[in-house]
Amino acid sequence: MKAGVKRLNEVEFTRRVKLNARKLYCVAYSILWNDADCADAMQDAVAKVWQHRDKLRDESSFDSYLVRALINRCKSMRRPRRFKSVELTDELTADEGNMPADIDLRDALKSLPEKYRLPLILHYQDGFSIKEISDMLRLNESLVKSRLHQARTRLKRLLGGDSYEA
Repeated sequence: MKAGVKRLNEVEFTRRVKLNARKLYCVAYSILWNDADCADAMQDAVAKVWQHRDKLRDESSFDSYLVRALINRCKSMRRPRRFKSVELTDELTADEGNMPADIDLRDALKSLPEKYRLPLILHYQDGFSIKEISDMLRLNESLVKSRLHQARTRLKRLLGGDSYEA
């Protein structure tokens, strides 16, 4: 183990996970659209990262590693044999996972295909760089930029954004 990663003991690991909890929820929710499934996916991803923390090459990549594990878990949960879709209700508030409070925006985000929605949330809501998103989603940077552009264009159209400023 490298010296930087060795310091990632249980206390530091827990602190880092707690710092990322809201971000993780938003990522999981953008894929699963169900609170209970999000909680399960987050718990499973955190447990897996804890088990494999010795494989983490650099402590600074912890956030990306954790998000990638969560994305993988969410996608495996979504497979038809394991996942039953539950409709999004209007009871969702802005406090739940820091998702947008504007119902039109939430509906527009929900209607975007995942390949556009996920980079959009990771970049604009969670603050990840294009490079970090590229690593997490295993896409090249130009494709991430293209998907962000397409996502913004689709959102503009869905929200009737004639006054939209890019």
